Amino acid sequence: MTDIKDPAPVYEAFAYLPPNIRAAVNMFCVKYPQLSRRVTEIRLRNGAALSLSADGKNIIFDVTGGISSSAYICTKEDVDACAALLCGNSVHSHRDELENGYISSAGRIRAGVSTYGVFGGSVWGVDGICIRIPRDVPGCSAPLLDKTGAVSMLICSAPGVGKTTLLRDIAGQLCSVYGMRIVVCDTKYELLPKKKPLFADYICGKEKGPSIEAAVRNMSAQAVLCDELGGEDEVKAVLSAQSGGVILVCTAHADCMKTLLSRPNLRLIHDAGVFEKYVFLTRGEYGFSFDIQNG
Repeated sequence: MTDIKDPAPVYEAFAYLPPNIRAAVNMFCVKYPQLSRRVTEIRLRNGAALSLSADGKNIIFDVTGGISSSAYICTKEDVDACAALLCGNSVHSHRDELENGYISSAGRIRAGVSTYGVFGGSVWGVDGICIRIPRDVPGCSAPLLDKTGAVSMLICSAPGVGKTTLLRDIAGQLCSVYGMRIVVCDTKYELLPKKKPLFADYICGKEKGPSIEAAVRNMSAQAVLCDELGGEDEVKAVLSAQSGGVILVCTAHADCMKTLLSRPNLRLIHDAGVFEKYVFLTRGEYGFSFDIQNG
């Protein structure tokens, strides 16, 4: 790896890449240092292109790291080696995660996976891996909180826009600016920042529904944060937490209110008046934009 005083976030994923993939990505970072800082995903595909995602675009490159139509083509050995590294060389211990389409590593890296399976759901092989690059953008939520204050809100966008990055920063802002005790329900180990907020507790690797209940009943949280709300158990926990006067800040996949209300569990939350604000998130060249709607 190149000696960089302030390395691009993509370097955090290098420990989970097999040597030949790591070398190609490293060369890309050396050749395109500014672009490499904006990389949000690394994708390995069995028999298809190794690619990076940055600025909403898919980038392919050759073995020397140069952007080219002659893409590096991943082998089954590349994909299997990457999966093993993500699983800490103990794939069987991540069997439940694999069957649910992801792998959470010991650090902040989380990867989505496409798998081969047999009828009934048992996984017997990994076909593709999408490594998501954790990005801390200090202060990125301040413009939003300046407008809303510390209130219950649901942050919505299409996948890949930056909900998780925003939520990670909101956790820090609620602690440092508002002095609140918060609990972050981090099912997939992707909300942990490099520097933990002073008044933050994290419940990691557990289902969101029980985690939300534990945060309210056992941890006396003033605010609870969780990512990708939508399951039935999660909705029940959120409705229960609402009655306890706890601020809830969650995210969900939806690009507009119509899309959100088409999802029965999210409509139930909307109709119950759980969230004071709905924030529809977009990302442009100069950062996030927020369409804030009242609940």
